Amino acid sequence: MTEAPATDDRPGPAPEALLDAVLGDYRLFIERVVEYLRAQLGAGADLPAWEMDHICYRVETDEQYQSTKSALLGLGGALLIESLIGGRPISIIQLREPIVHNGVTVRCIELPSPKEGSFYRTGLEHAEMVVGQPSDGCVSSKVRLEEFMRSYPGCSFDTRAIGKEINADVSLGWKDEMFGKMSCKFHLRPIYEVVEYEKQHGL
Repeated sequence: MTEAPATDDRPGPAPEALLDAVLGDYRLFIERVVEYLRAQLGAGADLPAWEMDHICYRVETDEQYQSTKSALLGLGGALLIESLIGGRPISIIQLREPIVHNGVTVRCIELPSPKEGSFYRTGLEHAEMVVGQPSDGCVSSKVRLEEFMRSYPGCSFDTRAIGKEINADVSLGWKDEMFGKMSCKFHLRPIYEVVEYEKQHGL
């Protein structure tokens, strides 16, 4: 009689640990973003009501782009879209389980491949916050973003992307002692809604 092979009943790595291996310390990154926003925007900012719909992970080489994309998909992520923007592919990957940490929920990872002539070190680089309402829709409203900025007169927002027809944003940038150059963008609808809108309209 042949004995059945022994099975290893030890639990495998937690999903958080596996995601750490791909993205680095994403919890600390989120904490640093929230800490900065609280300091800059003040008590009037309704951070708990804003969704941090995605965070962006930059890579330095095409090989890192492919391997990172494969790793995130291997963790059960879903590729919502991979499109050419600025001459290179950018992937939006929806996590199997959202990141819930420090009062925010992150559902997606933005993964750009390197852009010729621009250098970004490998690692987490920016977050994006949803400051609009469902009624705003995905066709961007410059007026709504201007209203948002007027609520925080002490902040110097970067408005270079406020005129985009789809998914316009304004942003704040800073130098972080742990993560280096960081930024937070503010837009009206989450990236997964924007992707669905673009697919429906053939954009």
